[in-house]
Amino acid sequence: MTRSSGGPRGAQWPEALSAVAAELDAHFRSNPYLKHLGGEIESWGLGWARTMLTPTDDLANIVGTAHGGVVAGLADCAFEVACNSYGRVCVAAELSVHFLAPSRIGKALVAEAREIGRSTRLASYEVNVKEDVGGSRPVATLLALAYRTERWHLGPERYPDDWRTRH
Repeated sequence: MTRSSGGPRGAQWPEALSAVAAELDAHFRSNPYLKHLGGEIESWGLGWARTMLTPTDDLANIVGTAHGGVVAGLADCAFEVACNSYGRVCVAAELSVHFLAPSRIGKALVAEAREIGRSTRLASYEVNVKEDVGGSRPVATLLALAYRTERWHLGPERYPDDWRTRH
């Protein structure tokens, strides 16, 4: 699976920054927590991301379904990529989770995060988690708030002034 140049919002990385986008892609895909869960980044673009995993028996809760922490963790990883997708270092300030249905062991989960608002310091995201790759069964929905720092992944000199101003 690869980084996408467009997505739910249609925003695209400019060709002049394709090398930066490729380095960010490698950085995002090296996420140790997502690897620990057995998940992966399916795709991402400016302001959005999709992660996926298939829960195994060792990720079950005491009733035999995927642990809520796994569902929330997968969603948080999608949120993490989406809010950092412009290259600005962002961290979570708040995350609220609403579980809609149990997630079954052995059934693929897909979490899709999309930006719903962004200012200089804060950005809001909606994250939906569905079971099955086709996204047929809602499992959870999350609202997430990111704090946008002054720091830039790969260093600020890698981004043109107008990019840093807009993003």
